[in-house]
Amino acid sequence: MICRASLAAIAVLAGLALGGLPASAQTVDTSTAATESKTPRNVDIEADTMEILDEQKKAIFKGNVKAKRGDVTLNAELLTVTYEEQPDPKNKDEKKTEVTLLDAEGSVVIVTAKQTVTGKTAHMDVKANKLWVKGGAKVVQGKTVMNGEQLFVDLKTNKSEMTGGRVKGSFVPGQ
Repeated sequence: MICRASLAAIAVLAGLALGGLPASAQTVDTSTAATESKTPRNVDIEADTMEILDEQKKAIFKGNVKAKRGDVTLNAELLTVTYEEQPDPKNKDEKKTEVTLLDAEGSVVIVTAKQTVTGKTAHMDVKANKLWVKGGAKVVQGKTVMNGEQLFVDLKTNKSEMTGGRVKGSFVPGQ
């Protein structure tokens, strides 16, 4: 089952919005990211260890995790991929694996072509296309910086929100 679960983890990341992170620090515009997340691309994952919990439908990557999809990289200490199996519409004798949730923990760093997003944890509800970065969330684009306890991004509605205590932004025109 390791091959199927490994493929499930990779499929999750490929279909996931690793490419679906905020595109503009000023407005945290997600329209480009939402389109990008639908484009099939290879995903490369490196970690010190990988564990498959087949009964729980989870793949866990631990230690110096680096997931890369296109120009987007996710680094963390732990990445848990939760998936489900459904009948494959193309072949009813086979099952298709779909990623439902992604959870990254420990010094999370998400780097896109234009931005760097950091926090203690990141949670992605793949089906709902929603992302939360918590624990000192920070978005940096050039010299523009936004800080808050939590960043929420809804890739379906292009809504983003920085919350938690005082939210601080330093906006530099042209960035």
